[in-house]
Amino acid sequence: MGKVLVGTSGWDYPEWVGPVYPARGKVDRLRFYTGLFPIVEINSTFYRQPPPTVAESWVRRTPNGFKFTAKFPQTITHDRRLVGAQAELAGFHRFLAPLQESGKLAAALLQLPPSLRFEPRTVRSFYESVPAGLPVAVEFREPSWLSEGSIDLLKEFRFAHVVVDEPLLPIRLEVTAPFSYIRWHGHGPNLWYDYRYSDSQLAEWVPRVRALAERSEAVYGFFNNHFRGDAAANGRTLSEMLSLPPAPWTRGRLMP
Repeated sequence: MGKVLVGTSGWDYPEWVGPVYPARGKVDRLRFYTGLFPIVEINSTFYRQPPPTVAESWVRRTPNGFKFTAKFPQTITHDRRLVGAQAELAGFHRFLAPLQESGKLAAALLQLPPSLRFEPRTVRSFYESVPAGLPVAVEFREPSWLSEGSIDLLKEFRFAHVVVDEPLLPIRLEVTAPFSYIRWHGHGPNLWYDYRYSDSQLAEWVPRVRALAERSEAVYGFFNNHFRGDAAANGRTLSEMLSLPPAPWTRGRLMP
C-alpha cells in the first residue's frame, strides 16, 4: 500500500480564522496548518507566480517531511493553451526549485481549461517540454481528454491522472504514474466549491482511495471546498476514516 497524504487546496483563507485557526492572536497560518495536515496544494501560483524567495520561506516554515504541490500558472494553461510556453515553464521551474531541492515538492498540478480539447500533437509537444524530473499531475476539464490516446500519453510520460470529484466529469480511478492525485471540488448548485461533504459521501471514498494506494507509491488528495473551512473539516474526517497516522512532527497528537 502506498502512503496516503490528505490536505486542502490552499491554507491562507481569512474565513478560516475561527473555524480552523485561532480566533485571537497572531498566528503563522502555514505553521499551524502543518499540525493539521501533512501536505498542501498551492493554488496561488495559478494566478501569480511569486519569486523563489517565497518558496524558500515555505521550506523554512514547515517541518521535514511536509509536502507541497503547486499549480501551473494560468499563462501556460489558459493563455498560451500549452503552446509556446517555454519561458513561462522555465520561470515556474525556477520557482519550484527550493521546494524540489528540499524534498518537499510532491507534484506540479496542470489544471487544463474546460474549453481546451485534446489534440495529440499539441499535448505531446507540451509534455516533452516539461523539465525532466518534475513530477506532474494533469487535471482534465473537458471530456475529450478522457480518451485512450490521452491516457496513454500520461502513462508514457509518467504523469498522474487527476481523479476528480465534480459535477461534470466521471470519477475515473486511472493510475498512470508512480503516484496518484485526487481533488474533491464539491457539488454546490451555484458554485461547486461552496459545499460540505457528508460523512456518508466521504465513506464512499475510503475504498477508492485504498484501491489507488494499492497501485501507487503514494496518493495525494486535496479538498478544494474551502468556504467556511469545510475543506479542513472534510479532510480531517476522511483522514480518520482511512485511519491515517498523525504526521511524525506532531509527536502523535493531532490538533483539534
